[in-house]
Amino acid sequence: MNKLIGEEKIDEAVLDVMRRRGGQWAAYQNHALDSADCGRLTFLQIGPDKTFKTPPAHFPDSAGVGPGWKYLHVGFVDLDTGEIRDEQ
Repeated sequence: MNKLIGEEKIDEAVLDVMRRRGGQWAAYQNHALDSADCGRLTFLQIGPDKTFKTPPAHFPDSAGVGPGWKYLHVGFVDLDTGEIRDEQ
């Protein structure tokens, strides 16, 4: 797992969606320093009934995010506080 860079916070609307869906969420951050989206956060729901049981080292490639290699795993979302923690 990598360290969170900067002071990025989870958008309240995104956090609300994650809270409504429940479960466990892994946080990913764009660490490509040459990217216009450097520092941007994205999230992946994980768990026994999900595609990913545990968080992969980088976000999967997707149409919404693009090449996932830029987005490294930086922690887990605490749905109560909205913070990104090192542990589940």
